[in-house]
Amino acid sequence: MRSKLIFPVLLGIFLAAVASANSACTMESLASYISLGSGGCTIGADTFASFRIVSPGTAGATAIDPSTVTVTPSGGTTDPTLTFTTSLTATTPELLEALFNYTVAGANFTSDTLTLSGSSETVDGAVTDVQNYCVGGNFGSDGVDGCPGSAGSHLTLDGAINSDQVTIAGTTLGITDDITLDGGTAGTASGGTFVDQYTATANISSTPEPAAFLLTALGLSLAALRKIRRDRHA
Repeated sequence: MRSKLIFPVLLGIFLAAVASANSACTMESLASYISLGSGGCTIGADTFASFRIVSPGTAGATAIDPSTVTVTPSGGTTDPTLTFTTSLTATTPELLEALFNYTVAGANFTSDTLTLSGSSETVDGAVTDVQNYCVGGNFGSDGVDGCPGSAGSHLTLDGAINSDQVTIAGTTLGITDDITLDGGTAGTASGGTFVDQYTATANISSTPEPAAFLLTALGLSLAALRKIRRDRHA
């Protein structure tokens, strides 16, 4: 009777491990990505995790509700990409801001590209995305200070600098994006598409994933179970 219980128990453990493993990133709101916590989600072999709103932001700014920002993943291990989209409009004298932090780890990252498109402004309105990056760790609670590795920043400004790229070298990155829609003193600023894209070379690890370990154990246990049954009937 005891041997009959081995398979369902092992199968249950294996399925639980698979269910708890990081799932692939999907198109969701920024609020949904924040709810993933430290487990995060994956694009290829890269894990995006620990999304959080950084507060406070710019003085006088109104924080953009993360449920109104859509996050769309794309690419794979060597070109993981997150696209953030908002359709909000700031009118004079509004300043709308989405200030958030996350980590990405897995591959050997070689560049970080920031791209802005689909925005529009009138008079002195402006749409910007300033990004702080921390190679080898993450920033502290303010999303700017406390990087244990190499830190830097780059930016996009609609109509002036719509793409900016920096060269990096590391397997772990801490990223803080500061997206602003500034209505200015007499204008408007409508949000658009903000793209964080990373270029990398695959970092092939010799350590199997936990699910692979359990799958191997399940196979060995089944083989042992069959041997026990054969011995009992010999």
